[in-house]
Amino acid sequence: MKNKIIFCICTNNRLSKLKKSLSSIFQLKNLNRYNSEIILVSNDKNNYKRYLRHFNKKIKINIFKENLKGLSTSRNKILDILRKKKFEYAAFIDDDCVVHKNWLNSMIEMVVRKNIDIVTGPQISKSKNIFLRIMERDCDHAREVKWASTNNVFFKKSVLKNKIKFSLALNNIGGEDQLFFLELNKLGKKIYWNSNAPVFELVDKKRENLGWFCKRNLRYGASSIIIYKTLWGSFLGTNLILLKILSDFINSFIYLIKSSFLSKKNFFISLMYFLRVIGCLIGFTGLQIKEYK
Repeated sequence: MKNKIIFCICTNNRLSKLKKSLSSIFQLKNLNRYNSEIILVSNDKNNYKRYLRHFNKKIKINIFKENLKGLSTSRNKILDILRKKKFEYAAFIDDDCVVHKNWLNSMIEMVVRKNIDIVTGPQISKSKNIFLRIMERDCDHAREVKWASTNNVFFKKSVLKNKIKFSLALNNIGGEDQLFFLELNKLGKKIYWNSNAPVFELVDKKRENLGWFCKRNLRYGASSIIIYKTLWGSFLGTNLILLKILSDFINSFIYLIKSSFLSKKNFFISLMYFLRVIGCLIGFTGLQIKEYK
């Protein structure tokens, strides 16, 4: 009997990119070896059953709607659905990402042969924009990490044998996936990095500018306050945040010095760390951050 894999995607007014994302799933090598299903949760008013009806001939797509706006509410709906289903493996992929054709083989190999709970991998921008490149996460292959991103993660069903959900406190500023997987890691679930299983981001042009870069890093800093306090409590979490602020400030200074050697990249890395410091300070004040888009 074939093992079942469920691909999970949240979407919000990105129909053209969503179609490319789905097409990349259908083109995965050895997909026919598994009983596959796609769970799609929409956070908008589009009629996806009509738009995607031709895709259902390849893999069953179960479409659900979440009326409450936000990434956490949409992903929590998926968790509720998954916890009621029978399957062996599941994956979260963003609606603006396409998977590498060997993605499934690589994920299965690491999860099954090495008996790992959760595997995450790189999201690579199809743009050469410096702001997007700087934001890309990179780790050594097969290295254990503390958290995963929902743009590229593959896991066993056993991972969901708990009541952990995506934090509503991060519903509009992002970071909810980081906290979710940090909480799973704290429960003892092992997370490893797979450099051989990338997804490729279909970049929105409005992100290729300094304004987006600044807002993204401010949000990153502000979300850290919620993440640390949720994980470690108010007192310890606050002290760890203060250490993070100090560390980011030092890194900002180091890269600023490096940028004096006419390195544009180092200057923006310095700015990234500095903005995260400011974001943390904003988070301490309780000021609201604009909705994550």
